[in-house]
Amino acid sequence: MKGFCGKIKGEAQKSGKLLYAPNRIKKLILIMAKAIIKSYKFRLQPSKAISAKLESTLNLCRELYNAALQERRDAYRLNHISINYYVQANQLPEIKQTNPEYKTVHSQILQNTLRRLDITFKKFFDRRKRKAQAGFPRFKAQKQYNSFCFPQSGFKLLGNKVDLLKIGTIKVKLSRQIVGKIKTCTIKKEIDKWFVIFDVEALPKPLPQTGKSIGLDMGISAFTTFSDGTRIDNFQFRESAQKRIRVAQRRIARRKKGSSGYRKAVTLFRKIHQKIKNQRNDFQHKVSTQIVKDYDLICIEKLSVLALSRGMLGKQINDVAFGNFFTKLKYKAESANKSVIEVNPAYTSQDCSACGERVKKDLSVRVHNCLKCGLVLDRDHNAAINILALGLSVSALTQTIRL
Repeated sequence: MKGFCGKIKGEAQKSGKLLYAPNRIKKLILIMAKAIIKSYKFRLQPSKAISAKLESTLNLCRELYNAALQERRDAYRLNHISINYYVQANQLPEIKQTNPEYKTVHSQILQNTLRRLDITFKKFFDRRKRKAQAGFPRFKAQKQYNSFCFPQSGFKLLGNKVDLLKIGTIKVKLSRQIVGKIKTCTIKKEIDKWFVIFDVEALPKPLPQTGKSIGLDMGISAFTTFSDGTRIDNFQFRESAQKRIRVAQRRIARRKKGSSGYRKAVTLFRKIHQKIKNQRNDFQHKVSTQIVKDYDLICIEKLSVLALSRGMLGKQINDVAFGNFFTKLKYKAESANKSVIEVNPAYTSQDCSACGERVKKDLSVRVHNCLKCGLVLDRDHNAAINILALGLSVSALTQTIRL
């Protein structure tokens, strides 16, 4: 690498123009080595004939998944034999001969279906090995299996249309431009709508450095409180839709199970929850994007969201969806060359941000009042300042170790 950089530098100096410094070339190579995978999700507008083909492909994939799962269970229960992906994938040609309907499905879709099951088993055994709680892989009902994937080939994006092999050409509502190389194509059904998800390999796009750092304290009354005192309100999307949810649940209870009216009532109920999910995602995307743009170092609490959701405020915690927000914040920060640091949340609300005195208080007490130094501050604001201080100390320690 040194010889390569030195050669370019020498040639540039001979021409009188130093186009790239050696450090610049090393940095570019490092960035190229850290290519990221981004997902682009778009709404599909299929015709009735194409919708029927998509539905048929989805059902065949679900049947194959359940049959492969049954084979694995029976092989181990009866003969104590563990079957892997390759054994089952080798059976696909024979399956197509005995079941001609599978010839209408692209071969890589069927292979990916078996690969999904194999990954599920690997995760199950990994959790068992770590002595963590693990549920044995289950059969998928029609509502639970909602997507299939072209992992390498069989699809092509042509303008505002996507061409799927053995299915047809479908119009796509391209809401934004795809930047990068498309690697996989996933077709997903959400209630009665179809979507396409492209996994794209792209280089990260660093944002301009601002030199600012911020601490975030997550909450329920306020979605998050910044260490500079800024508060972002919690819109409580599920709580605001509670009346519509109750009405939809009563409508389901009045219908005969399995009837056409029952299915329509369930669909309406699912649409309400889908809207809540979309509203929450839209809100979190906007907030996380703005935070990553404004700050170089973002300090958050390392929360056990699962444990919190099991408490008396579980419904409110699930509505806020801290885990989803942290996930969005982390991958956006990584792409923008920003840093997210998780700190231990212990006593961040109790310790005084001015003098360090521990002032114990119940969750109902929303104001921090330090008798030692006289600081009176909103409880969440005080916690956010402490989170920032802890994050800065971790960041300084990390930089010291690297040096």
